[in-house]
This record gives sequence, C-alpha cells and structure tokens, in this order.
Amino acid sequence: MSGHVGAAIGPVSRKEEHPDPAAREAKARSRKAADGTVSRPLTAETVEVEAFDPETVRPWQFHNRAGSGMDDVSLSALAASIDRDGQQQPGLARRLPPGDSHLVEAIFGIRRLEACRRAGTLWRAEVRESSFPDAECAALMHGENAWSEGVSPLENAVQWKAMLDAGVFESQTALAAQLGCARNTVSRAIITATALFGEEWLARLVRPVMHEFTGRSAERLAHAYAEGSRRQEARKRAEELDPGQVSAQRLHDVLFAPRARPNPWKTVFTRRRGRMGGGSTVAKIERNEAGGWSVTVRPHEQSPSEMAELAEQVRAIVDTETAEAAAVRLGRRLTAMLTPEEAKSAERSWLEGCVWTAAHDNGLDWDRWQSAVAADILRAQTHGWERAVARAVGGREADPSGA
Repeated sequence: MSGHVGAAIGPVSRKEEHPDPAAREAKARSRKAADGTVSRPLTAETVEVEAFDPETVRPWQFHNRAGSGMDDVSLSALAASIDRDGQQQPGLARRLPPGDSHLVEAIFGIRRLEACRRAGTLWRAEVRESSFPDAECAALMHGENAWSEGVSPLENAVQWKAMLDAGVFESQTALAAQLGCARNTVSRAIITATALFGEEWLARLVRPVMHEFTGRSAERLAHAYAEGSRRQEARKRAEELDPGQVSAQRLHDVLFAPRARPNPWKTVFTRRRGRMGGGSTVAKIERNEAGGWSVTVRPHEQSPSEMAELAEQVRAIVDTETAEAAAVRLGRRLTAMLTPEEAKSAERSWLEGCVWTAAHDNGLDWDRWQSAVAADILRAQTHGWERAVARAVGGREADPSGA
C-alpha cells in the first residue's frame, strides 16, 4: 500500500461514547503537579474510533517514541498478535487539514501503527479534530506511554524540549502541570537534552541509543559534557566511533573515562539492528592481539537463525584456536559416541562415516582413507580410544596423557 490510499478506500469509522465521561473528566481535573498547580481538564466530547490504512498516517511531530519498543523482534511479535487477535487497544489520532499528504497524525500508538503496517491491516485509533491542542495531545500521550511499553527518560526529555522550543507550553512549570509531573523532573530533563544534543559529534552517538538510557546514565553523560575538562578528548574519540556502535550504558566511559592504554580489541563480527544495518549493535565478536576474544550479544533481539549464525562464528574461532588439540578432541568425541562393543560389531562403512563426521566437526579435513585407519584403531582397542586416536593423528606428542 502506498500513496494516499486511505483517501481512496475511505477510513472505516464508528462513533463510540465512553461509558462515563464525567468520571474521566473528574480524573483529569484531579491531576496535580508537585507544586500544587492543577492541569487544565480535557474537553468532554464524543470520541470517534476509525480505521486507517497505515500509509495515510504520519507520526505527530512531538511524539516521544524514538526507539523504545521499536526493534524488529518486538514489532514482529506485536504484528503477529494483531494479525491473530486484532488490535485490542486503539491509538490516538488527530485529523490533518484537507490537502495534506496524510489523513491523520498519530499522537500515540506508534508501535501499533508500525505493527499494523507489518501485519497488512488497518490501524484503529480514537480521532480528535485538527483543532485539538498540542498541549492536550502531550498530556494524553504521556499518560498512555506510562502504561504501555516504556519510553526512556531521554526520549521524554527530547520531546519536552521540542515542545518548549516550539511554544506549545509557555514554561517548564506549565508543561509539568499539564503532564502531572514534578517541575524539577522537567528542569533536569531539559538540561540533559540540551547538553546531549547541543553538538552533533555527541548527538550522532546518543541518537541511535537514546531509548536505552536510564535517567541516571543520561544525566551522568550530560554532566561530563557540561563540565568540559575532557570534552576535546571525547570529541576525538567520537570521531573513531560509528553511530550505534556503543551502548547507552557504556557511552560515558568510552568518551570521557581516562584511557590507560590503547584499546587492543578489534571487531571481527558485528550485527546491527535495522534492515539496513544502521542501528545499534546487537551482536559482536572482538579479538585482541594476545589472542583473547569476547562475545557481546542481546539474545532477546536475535532471531533463531541469527543466533545460529553467531554460534557458527564462535565455533570457527574455537576450532582455529584449538587446532593443535584437534586430535584429542576427536578421540574424546569418538569415546562419547561409541562403546568398544559397538565399534567391534558395527559395519565398517558406518563406523568410517562416524569417524569422518567427528573429524570434520573437530576441524580435521580427513579423507576416506584416514577415516578407515581410525576405524581400524577403534576396532582393535578395548579401551583408551582417546589416546590411540590422538597418537594416530598427531603422533606421540599429541597424547592427551602427556606421556
């Protein structure tokens, strides 16, 4: 589906009245900020629920879901649920003026919108008219996201700063009152967002992982930047990094922590989030000059096939590093596979096949004749296969006993 499809098919809609509008308004009026100010109550109205082709919907410019819950694994699971059970909870949309490239903008329900796009189904949303204020949209979105899959503190901070810069709220106090949160929370969030997105060299590293930040980790990074004593060194380090390469929790140390010596680690395998591989790193294998290696992986963001590929990459490194011990590994593998009685009574071709398979699994490029020799050894040995096969492959030096 592409273009202004929704205009052609027409949004499917129906009107629904909330069962107790008065109770909802009373709850809205009772929302108070920490300083005692009371938020402006929402206007009582009949709410329409309509269904839209996702291609005719665009996100609201002040929405705050930059990445939280928007990874492929999470969205695919939600799309499968919607495809199976339907969209259980509508989003919130606001109509756009006639002649706009889209019919409505999504105030909240961005995850559901993308999941419906993937599932090939219509997106259902409560619809407000184009005159519905941005400030009211912000309050509704903030309340909705508090109950759905969490939005990070930094995502909220960036959205709040954008609305203040655009004049949606006249002050931080007014924003805090409307959202029902503490004035100090808003103030600290604005300071943090201003610092982390003040210069592009830092913003380019923060932006792809902003949904991963806790409030504490974001403030720590912002404080290090604002303090300024290591900013020049941090900027040089940032030039060596790709966006999404460093997780939110490590970004402070990578940029600002004192560096005792050059990092000896080199990446030999990496996988990034996103279809084009431009997102944050979700799996990585690194090696250093001393031959050490490490694996970093986010299992919940990997498909089974991706985990299998990662396992093969790790196995290849293990085989390379333990190549000299391949004979010992083979002997142990055969000992685990076959008893002496089975080796004596087994058909020769079957036994040779077992040897050939075990050899290749242990990094030995054996042919049929080498497998046949090992099979004869197995038939002749009543015990100690590990030592016998190791000597046959690698000589007496490969004897696992060390004799």
